[in-house]
Amino acid sequence: MDVSPNPTTSRANETESQYPEVRICQNVQTRNVHDGNQTEHRQPHNWRTSIKKDEKLNICRIYYIAGFFLLPFFWLVNFIWHYNDAYLAEPFEEQPQFQRYVLRSGIGFIFWSLLLIGWVFYFQTQRNYYNWDYLTFNFPTGSA
Repeated sequence: MDVSPNPTTSRANETESQYPEVRICQNVQTRNVHDGNQTEHRQPHNWRTSIKKDEKLNICRIYYIAGFFLLPFFWLVNFIWHYNDAYLAEPFEEQPQFQRYVLRSGIGFIFWSLLLIGWVFYFQTQRNYYNWDYLTFNFPTGSA
């Protein structure tokens, strides 16, 4: 696409070579590699698919252990991130360990989520009965 200041004038054709050619990339996900006259489109580097299975297992184990430090969202991330490697990928040597960490991460996240939801429900419904309003930052004026 050539850009000229005023394409309707007669001088546009004379000054056209002064301006650089502007190219608009339609797909920003591909990179162009120019090799002579040919252009090759390559997909961007995906670091998740290039990691070895034993390194992925180490990351999975670290996220599993981090969930025990009252960080249950690590378990959610671990479950979502490594589910394909644990259950949908072709069988490989570390897959049983992946399955163990992923399954326990999913169960741990569900357990902590139910516990947290239960506590919030109990606190909101029983705060007036036990006079727990001093535990809140906002002081509700009504009653439950």
